[in-house]
Amino acid sequence: MSSPFPESLVALARAGDEAALTMLWRELNPPLLRYLRGRIGDGAEDVAAQAWLDAARRLGEFEGNDLDFRRWMFTIARHRSIDEVRRRGRRPEDLAARPPVDPVGRDAAADQVDDLAAALALVRRLPPEQADAVLLRVVGDLDVAEVAAVMGRSQGSVRVLVHRGLRRLQAILEEERVTGVDPTALYREQ
Repeated sequence: MSSPFPESLVALARAGDEAALTMLWRELNPPLLRYLRGRIGDGAEDVAAQAWLDAARRLGEFEGNDLDFRRWMFTIARHRSIDEVRRRGRRPEDLAARPPVDPVGRDAAADQVDDLAAALALVRRLPPEQADAVLLRVVGDLDVAEVAAVMGRSQGSVRVLVHRGLRRLQAILEEERVTGVDPTALYREQ
């Protein structure tokens, strides 16, 4: 994978350059949010914010280049999402208390957001390890080695998880004959 930003940007951020950290955030936050939405759904923004706060606090300890930083951010976000899932297990959320969604006055941008939400909801139906591997690989745009490092698994294991996850998603779509879900929504920017 090619470098999304100059290697010196990470060094500048480590040295305390707020503009460099802002540029890193602008580059990495959208895929990080998509990953977290696929992993935990609602609350992804809060978990992403916590991950960025954790990263900012520990930035002086970070050693590596921009690709290492990307992997590091996804690792932090994954750990925070695991914490969030555990927290939710202790305090189940009352979905009935949420206000209903009003479809009147919707536009194309709202439909695109719905496509992404539907695609991520499908991924959440996978077994957790498969969902995580697919999200990191496809949504997070990490290569197999990076996903393996984030998940603490071998590259072969990650390849198998992604392959099985994608095959299972295909089967789910075929079984339910789901229409209206744009599979390319996983790749779209928010």
